[in-house]
Amino acid sequence: MKHFPLLPKRRIAILAACCLMGTSAAFAAPIPATHLISRGVPAYASSDKPELANDANYQTTWNGKAPGWLAYDLSKVPQTSRAKSVVVWYSSSYDYDPTIKQRLSYGNLQNYTIEGNTAAGGKLPTSGWQTLVTVKDNVYHSRQHVLDLSKYNWVRVHVGTVDNASGPKAAINLDVYEAKDGLADDWIVYGDSITAGSGNFSGSPYGPAGQLVNAANPAYYPIFEYGGTGSIKSKDGVKNIDNWLSVFPGKYVGIVLGTNDSWGNGKNMEKYYENMDTIVQKVLAAGKVPVVGKIPWSAEPGVADNAPLYNAKIDELYKKYPKSVLKGPDFWAIFKDHRDWLGPDGVHPSPKGYGMMRKAWAETMLSVGARKGKAQELTPELAKASWHRTGSEVGKGSFLKGEQTEIDIQKVRHAAKTGK
Repeated sequence: MKHFPLLPKRRIAILAACCLMGTSAAFAAPIPATHLISRGVPAYASSDKPELANDANYQTTWNGKAPGWLAYDLSKVPQTSRAKSVVVWYSSSYDYDPTIKQRLSYGNLQNYTIEGNTAAGGKLPTSGWQTLVTVKDNVYHSRQHVLDLSKYNWVRVHVGTVDNASGPKAAINLDVYEAKDGLADDWIVYGDSITAGSGNFSGSPYGPAGQLVNAANPAYYPIFEYGGTGSIKSKDGVKNIDNWLSVFPGKYVGIVLGTNDSWGNGKNMEKYYENMDTIVQKVLAAGKVPVVGKIPWSAEPGVADNAPLYNAKIDELYKKYPKSVLKGPDFWAIFKDHRDWLGPDGVHPSPKGYGMMRKAWAETMLSVGARKGKAQELTPELAKASWHRTGSEVGKGSFLKGEQTEIDIQKVRHAAKTGK
């Protein structure tokens, strides 16, 4: 088993300072906490190992055959902590919205219900399940559902069908959060393939951003979804943001787009700004907070030569919305002096690089709401070795499901542009 070392404290402190400097006084008010209440509770399933869905290792998933079900016994959780709950599932698929580019998905729940049961805890009930949510034709690789579970000792996800190129099995983690004080600590980030890779739990031994916040400050466990979709540009964000927001109940909406806008194109900055401004306005109109991050540095000249011009437009957005837009991670600065944090193609991060992205989002969350938390307390999750290879093996590594397809598509596209 291979684990990546902790970052030097000085470097983490610099990252924390970068995020903190980008936080305006408008986001300094205390933030109500959410708490994860399903970690390690008794779990049952129609097939496979149900405990893989609610352990601390997000690289493992419940791989239950559909039709089938996954149930948690919440009877030991106080009723007050179940009164306003958020049930969140995350599949191991790559693209958040595979329909945009007509990609394959892996383990997504397509048709499912969420059910509650008032039976006493301790023994799995065989009857009495009441349907609380019905979802049909879902396309996304993760979803949240806000429910009142105060009278239910049990919660169950009943899976009818899945969208899985690998066969009729779900592949999910399932968390239940207490949110009695609201969803002010509920986050999602929309982006391209780089965000998609950072959110694929099987690709990096670092825990998700919310888990890293909890490691720094156990009083908080933010809900954090990754909404990255390969190959998309800012125009795709404009086209799809309304649909995305319609299924996200939380408050903070991260936006990291621009790598594909800038790749080989040094003349489209104004349209990029217009698109990003439209996305920001739509997020604000939905009553949520936009969190805009910088385009990551790349070793690929087609991006490296042009992205600074596009990042300058993000600075303009910060100036236009000083009290409405929260500055997200500066991924250009984070990756600029670290080619070793990128994978073989020089665009997509290595496992350590994806871990750094998660850390950066954790630092952004810690900087909001007057929380206490030391960056050096953020630790990588103890998990199985990554599918990638790093160090001396760069260039020989394998990629995530979906990521190799993304890289091949980009090679063809940009070769056509450059004639190389």
